[in-house]
Amino acid sequence: LLIKMLFFVFCFFTGISFANTIQPLSSEKHVFRGEKVILTCNYSGKVDNLQWYRQYPGSRPEYLILVTEYSEPDLSRRLSAKATKDLKQVNLTISSAEETDSALYYCD
Repeated sequence: LLIKMLFFVFCFFTGISFANTIQPLSSEKHVFRGEKVILTCNYSGKVDNLQWYRQYPGSRPEYLILVTEYSEPDLSRRLSAKATKDLKQVNLTISSAEETDSALYYCD
C-alpha cells in the first residue's frame, strides 16, 4: 500500500533576523508501509533549535519533537530527529511508515 506523505516547511521567526531561512529538501514523499522515511529541512543563518510538527487534514498542528545541534536521536522511538550543523540540516526519521503517518509535516 502506497502512503502519501506531504512535507511542507512552515517557518516564522519572531525577533530573529530575516537572514535565517528554512526550506524543505523535498515537498512530497511517497512511500510504502514499513519503509523508513527521512524528511529533511535545510536552514541558513544561526538556528539554535528547530521543532517538528505534524498536521492531519482539518486538525491543528501537533508538536512532535524539539531538535538542537546537541540532540541525539532516540532510536527506540519510531520518530526521531537529528540536526547536522555542518550541513545545516535537520532530519525527522520515521523508522517504519504507517498509514497514520500520511500528513503535512512542519519544520519551524
